Amino acid sequence: MSYQVLALKYRPQTFDDVIGQNHVITTLKNAVSSDRVAHAILFTGPRGTGKTTIARILAKAMNCKNGPSAFPCNTCRICKDIIEGHCADVFEIDGASNNSVDQVRDLRENVTYMPSSAKYKIYIIDEVHMLSTAAFNALLKTLEEPPDHVMFIFATTEVHKIPSTILSRCQRHDLIRIPVELIAGHLNRLCMKEGFLIKEESIDLIAREADGSIRDGLSLLDRILSSTTNKEIDPQWVLNALGVIDHQMMHDICTAILKKNGAKIIELIERVNDSGIDLKKFYADILLYFRNFSVIRLCGRQSPAVSIAESEKELLFQRASDVPMAHIQAILEILLEEENLVRYSSHTRIAIEMVLLKLLQTDSGAGIDHIIHQLDVLAKQIGSMASDIGPGPIPQPESDPHSLRGEEKPLPAEKTPDIPRESVPDRNYSQDTSSISEQNTWENFLKKIEQTQPFIFALLTKGSVKENPHGEIIVELENCSSFDKKRLENKENELKHLCREFLGKNLTINIILQDNRLNDSLEQKNEIKARQAALNHPLVVEAQRLFNGEIINS
Repeated sequence: MSYQVLALKYRPQTFDDVIGQNHVITTLKNAVSSDRVAHAILFTGPRGTGKTTIARILAKAMNCKNGPSAFPCNTCRICKDIIEGHCADVFEIDGASNNSVDQVRDLRENVTYMPSSAKYKIYIIDEVHMLSTAAFNALLKTLEEPPDHVMFIFATTEVHKIPSTILSRCQRHDLIRIPVELIAGHLNRLCMKEGFLIKEESIDLIAREADGSIRDGLSLLDRILSSTTNKEIDPQWVLNALGVIDHQMMHDICTAILKKNGAKIIELIERVNDSGIDLKKFYADILLYFRNFSVIRLCGRQSPAVSIAESEKELLFQRASDVPMAHIQAILEILLEEENLVRYSSHTRIAIEMVLLKLLQTDSGAGIDHIIHQLDVLAKQIGSMASDIGPGPIPQPESDPHSLRGEEKPLPAEKTPDIPRESVPDRNYSQDTSSISEQNTWENFLKKIEQTQPFIFALLTKGSVKENPHGEIIVELENCSSFDKKRLENKENELKHLCREFLGKNLTINIILQDNRLNDSLEQKNEIKARQAALNHPLVVEAQRLFNGEIINS
């Protein structure tokens, strides 16, 4: 074939042509210039980031007629042979298909021979992690002390699969994912060289779909350029060729979710399904969109953790500023929890509709701050009203005399009725209610406590108040926690002293714990169960039958 794909046609031939790996390129150039190149080098990183390309450039730099040189000429016979792939002294081996111990033993035998025409015999082993354990072990001694004319260059995407004994004998260089901006700029330059005109937003879309891989980006661009005869390519054509979702569609989905518009969500999913786009890829795009949404909301539009175009970052930032962070996190959590449902469902469309409609039930929490502010204002207003009323007498409403908040009445000495909460008569009271001081009441006693001990005040207001014939006030509290009980025990002596000073009576606080009631109830149930079991015992039943009797006391 005369046609060369873009990934081969524009493959970098010098260190300076490599995109986005400056930290590795600078190290290698300095090592070659100072004659400090290691005999075994390992390149690791994601696919399509330049591992094999850099290995070939390094082989040219070491064997160039003008070298070793950080700037191979690419014109001498050795450089041309390496570029064309048939140099007798540079061996490029696929680790996936040459992974047996026998093949590594053949390699060990061949390394002893001197190079035929180049200065160094270089072995480039791609996907080296595919070698078997026995093959790695056979390579150990040669890799540790190779002949002076031999150099090993390894490349892998899964460095964790390589034994530590191999890693310790290699100089490791980690390649990174290439930023979207660098991929987009490189693709734009290649489009100009090829004579095609593609809009910037389409180039950004291709770069984003490349996911940090130059080779993937070139393959996608090659597919788009081959799909049309027009030199000016429409953005919609790019979307259709790639089978991806327009970013405006993602913004519409986000808006529908945040505004809780279920009908709009169903309509958008219908449009995506009709366009033939993979719905599972669509769900993954939604997940990535809200991830970027969350990062921009948290870190700002300049965050390097988001690999999208600047225009889209600005749009996301404007939208995210009005959405609470807790709401975004709740949406992300649901999307991640339901990912397996979408991935393994045989009805993908229904699964996605269910998940996105479930997002409408998440509470944005936007009004919580407003509610808290209103509560603060209300509390201040109540406090100001209480201070305006002052310490004067409070009129008592007419109510049932048995109510704890009823009208104040004296208690006869010969009876033991419940004492009203708002009125505890003084020890020296008379039958005439007008002679009782309005200040010496249970309600005023509680108000006195509220000023200094609001926690104790809240507990006492929940209790039932009684007075016995001995002039003792008894407060019974139910369902108190152990924490409440401890607080009351610590303040009991102080409360008794205040009650004697204010009301002239002794105070007793009885705490009825819920656990006690539960235990009593459980004991009663167990007793009934045991009695029933005894009545149904075979001996008891047989005795009833023999004597024709009946049980009169169970």
